Amino acid sequence: MSKMADWNYVIIESTILAIIIYSAMFVDHWNSRRVQKIEDNSLRKKILMLIKEDLTRKMRFINESTKYKDYKPFFTDVWDSVIISGKQTLLKFEIIQNLEHTYSWMKYYNTELKQHGTPNEQILVELLGEIRKTTESSLDILK
Repeated sequence: MSKMADWNYVIIESTILAIIIYSAMFVDHWNSRRVQKIEDNSLRKKILMLIKEDLTRKMRFINESTKYKDYKPFFTDVWDSVIISGKQTLLKFEIIQNLEHTYSWMKYYNTELKQHGTPNEQILVELLGEIRKTTESSLDILK
């Protein structure tokens, strides 16, 4: 009977040890996920703030270009850096889709400026109008 009691004691101790190890691993994993989630939320807020500031500057640029008829290319380096860093995955799909549409219009405008030595002013004004609409839409989504 003593050997049976020893085996029961070993099984109980092993089970308790397994529960302790599993619990420690679970808590560690839960904590690391919580920390990662906090970091992701912080980074998401910073990215959205950076993009919002960039789009606000783009609106001023559009207004000045239209007012002074001084058509210069857009710098899309903020959005390009978000894409290259791979951090766009922190944003909701609808936001990514909207921002990509907005910045694509800016890149199309830049292409029109490069392709034609003296581009048609009416085309540039129409493009700036379209960029203004998409930028306003993006700013509305970011609020």
